[in-house]
Amino acid sequence: MEDLKGKLLVATPMLDTDVVFHHSVVYVYEARKGGEHVGVILNKPSEFRCTSLGALKGIDFAPALEEKVIHKGGPVSDTSILLLHTSEWTSTNTITATDEVCMTSDALMLEKLAMGNEPNGWRMFAGMSVWQTGQLENEIARGGWLIANPSNHTIFDYATEEQYVKAIELAASKTFDNYI
Repeated sequence: MEDLKGKLLVATPMLDTDVVFHHSVVYVYEARKGGEHVGVILNKPSEFRCTSLGALKGIDFAPALEEKVIHKGGPVSDTSILLLHTSEWTSTNTITATDEVCMTSDALMLEKLAMGNEPNGWRMFAGMSVWQTGQLENEIARGGWLIANPSNHTIFDYATEEQYVKAIELAASKTFDNYI
């Protein structure tokens, strides 16, 4: 099986009855030793705004961030706040997914954002998606997920159903490239 770190997982109709992963686009940011995979669902925004999180933490976010929402990253640790972002920006607890994309989870990231110190591209999440050893491979083998190579544009510039459609297009082009 190919290395899934830095890839998009695109839910197929096989997952349509799954309340969490129906029409989901997941970015896999970590492949752990032993076969565990960790990612975040990119296209499931919540109603909760980043500025509301700042208010809860006693941090004043700039009004310009009022439109930024926190996405539902997945069913695991759904109170954990994570920031998927472009790699030119770091904080005290940043891990590298690819040369272009990183994941951060620390208190300092919120303070940096509040001061206007933002990555070029970013999206905030509550929770993550985790697959135990062999679980994701089995779901892929059964046809539950398509795999695509994302660009930063694909990750950060689309949302909701539009992101799902773009991810399907990416996965389809990869499939056709195998036959051409």
